[in-house]
Amino acid sequence: MIETLLKIFPDDRFALIAIILGMPLLGAFVNGIWGNRLGKPAVKFMALFVMIASFFACVLSFAALNHLSDGHSDTHHKLAWTAWEWMRTSNLNGGTVPIQLRFSIDALSGVMMLIVTGIGFLIHLYASSYMENDPGYPRFFAYLNLFVFSMLVLILGDNLPVLFIGWEGVGLCSYLLIGFWYTGKKNAAAGKKAFIANRIGDFGLIMAMGLLLYYTGALDWDGIQNGADSLLTKTQGNGSLDVVCVWPVGCGKYGGILSFLNSVQFQITGATAVGIALFLGCTGKSAQLPLYVWLPDAMAGPTPVSALIHAATMVTAGVYLVCRLSFVFALSPAVMTLITATGAATALLAATIALVQNDIKKVLAYSTVSQLGFMFIGVGSGAFTAGFFHVLTHAFFKACLFLGAGSVIHAMHARIHDEDRSQDMRNMGGLAKFMPHTSKTFLVSTLAISGAPLLSGFFSKDEILYRAFTNKAVQPLVNKKLEAFGVFQQPDWFGPVIYGLGILAATMTAFYMFRCYFLTFHGEFRGWTIGRSSKASIPPEGHDAHGHDDHHEEDLSVPGPAPHESPMQMTIPLIVLATLAAFGGILNPAPISNLLHKEFFPLEHWLRPVFAAATEGAKRGITLREEHALPGKIAATVSKSAAEWAHHLEWTLAAGGIAAFAVGCGLAYWMYVVEKGEPARKLAMSQPFVHKFLMNKWYVDEFYGATVIGSVDALADTAAVADRNVVDMFIARISALLVSASGTVLRAFQTGVVHTYGAIMVLGMVALGWFFVSPHAEFTSKATADGFKLEAAPGFGYSFRWDANGDGKADSETFANTKEALLANVAVKEGETKKIILEVKNAFGFVGSKNLTLSKPAAEKTKTIDMGGAQ
Repeated sequence: MIETLLKIFPDDRFALIAIILGMPLLGAFVNGIWGNRLGKPAVKFMALFVMIASFFACVLSFAALNHLSDGHSDTHHKLAWTAWEWMRTSNLNGGTVPIQLRFSIDALSGVMMLIVTGIGFLIHLYASSYMENDPGYPRFFAYLNLFVFSMLVLILGDNLPVLFIGWEGVGLCSYLLIGFWYTGKKNAAAGKKAFIANRIGDFGLIMAMGLLLYYTGALDWDGIQNGADSLLTKTQGNGSLDVVCVWPVGCGKYGGILSFLNSVQFQITGATAVGIALFLGCTGKSAQLPLYVWLPDAMAGPTPVSALIHAATMVTAGVYLVCRLSFVFALSPAVMTLITATGAATALLAATIALVQNDIKKVLAYSTVSQLGFMFIGVGSGAFTAGFFHVLTHAFFKACLFLGAGSVIHAMHARIHDEDRSQDMRNMGGLAKFMPHTSKTFLVSTLAISGAPLLSGFFSKDEILYRAFTNKAVQPLVNKKLEAFGVFQQPDWFGPVIYGLGILAATMTAFYMFRCYFLTFHGEFRGWTIGRSSKASIPPEGHDAHGHDDHHEEDLSVPGPAPHESPMQMTIPLIVLATLAAFGGILNPAPISNLLHKEFFPLEHWLRPVFAAATEGAKRGITLREEHALPGKIAATVSKSAAEWAHHLEWTLAAGGIAAFAVGCGLAYWMYVVEKGEPARKLAMSQPFVHKFLMNKWYVDEFYGATVIGSVDALADTAAVADRNVVDMFIARISALLVSASGTVLRAFQTGVVHTYGAIMVLGMVALGWFFVSPHAEFTSKATADGFKLEAAPGFGYSFRWDANGDGKADSETFANTKEALLANVAVKEGETKKIILEVKNAFGFVGSKNLTLSKPAAEKTKTIDMGGAQ
């Protein structure tokens, strides 16, 4: 069957990709245009059908790729389809670079497309019930299908411009879906926040495309890889390192600027410049410091949107891009170090915030930010497979957790219609007996994300921490004092410190996730007596997510309807995802394989051809740097690989992850089950500043508000004042005054009296007649070797005579109307000036003239200075 498929769709014209992309786009188009007329059943069928069709096409494509790779596991195979040539752009060499609308499937994008379409289908199935009573049902599924289409364009694009289309597409769809209930100010603000934060990152990606075009002359993956060496040796082209000065300002051309700091000079390679620009784009999409602030607010959208954004689509784009261009990042250990440090800082910061959050979706949102930090620790440490493996396992358990949270919120709405209270874990508790399926699947995913041994999160997270401890990078810097290109080696303490920060973040993860589970599902249901609410806030479109009107007051001090398990359309995706979260680790069980001394790394073997270039690129970069190290003072040293000296540390380091899980979940159990949360209350009371600091999310949003946003607001206020006092006062009012004055004058002539109009017409005809009977002397001049060549402008009935020698008298007594009479050649010597006169006579005998002064400056004399025989 697969051989037949490849005959129908050859690997270089694999048009099945069009089906993968086209089906979600078709669903978005049909539901977006005709959804309200078709009705909810048809909208649901279309949304689910296009997703399952796209997923089925992905499975067939993956099987075809596997068939090509069978027996050739070390060869980078690709299925490609070119729609058309999109445009051409020029490079600095004068050539043109074609940019094609081209898509491809390789080992990396093949796994990603299965995640996007497979988990995307489960989320669509869940949402078909969760959003059933929402009046925006067709619009919601149009956006959701469009979101999946955009993500597929991103991961299947065979070059950066096509990837950028999907990159911007998921940004647009996140704005539309986060702010889906746009009548609520909080939701609309969250959508705008996501859109703006991602635009900052997108600027970096645009800059990276320009730099890659300059250095490599290509923007497609194969072209960039083939020209990757140019990122280190662009200028010389002979193996010598090409560096760009970034400090001092102007690279010494402007020595007066901060001259007291210019004693140290920093230079970077093209690979470092490109890597920094690319990573800026990744920090926006994948919510890393400092651009992570949009992701926690993204929970303002419907819960299925949160699941899709956090698990299967948008936030994984940055990690995917680092993996896709791993051969570029590997050339700059400086950027790899930056990625690792940023990931560790983000993982730790987000984990501390999640410790005290009470909104169930906020806990999961900050958990996503933290887990993305772990992914960047992995790829930044050079463990691209480990980082990507965490993308895969995180997609399983985070989708399950968010959909489980949605199931809980769905049940809470039976009792509490207020949006904020229905998501507050302090109003939950004891839901396990009301929602057995949701509680069990939520528990499995909680165990997985917390790193419980033998579950998927254990294998992916602990592999990242192990690689962070053992892998080291070399960072290039130039120090002016050394007067040569030196190599800064990552300090020996860097890996262990990152490992320690990761263990601390993992401990916090286990604690806050089990805190979330215990507060939600254990104990007694606290939603019976949470007190009387004020008039409930009217959510978007006058309904909550499930169609309940909130135009009344609720007395919540007396028993009401009990929470209930969600419909099968919502529980089936939970069961499937929980199963994947539990057993997904089988794809790369490194500790077990090493313990049993059996080579079983399916995912690592599958992705090895994709990351082979990164390994070779790192070696090339190190070799070039060694050539330019200062002999006797600095030498580029590379630590032994993990395979040589740290293999025996795998289970020793894994013990740290197991201990993190045990301490985190054990502490949560003691604090919230055994002690009923009393230690947490006492701790919050004894450390009010710390508690408030974490509750307010380190005041990062407030800091941005006071600095960046405050500066933008101040600039906007300044522009508004200038608009009122300059544009409106002077430009607009003066122009209005001139128009008014002109109107006043013209009104004197617009009297409605016929003979006044006739007189004006006569005056106009006289003026026109005078213009036409008057001769107009005009000519052009062109410099020649001897002087100037002059040519008069011809006219009806014109005759000409010149004073071309500049003596003040006409060269001829009579006017001539021949072709030669139009021309005059004037000889002008260097340093000489002549006044030329042209006279023109028309058919009426009127004569007009024009004067022109011509001069030729003397040539500038040069001096030759004898400098010891050299001129």
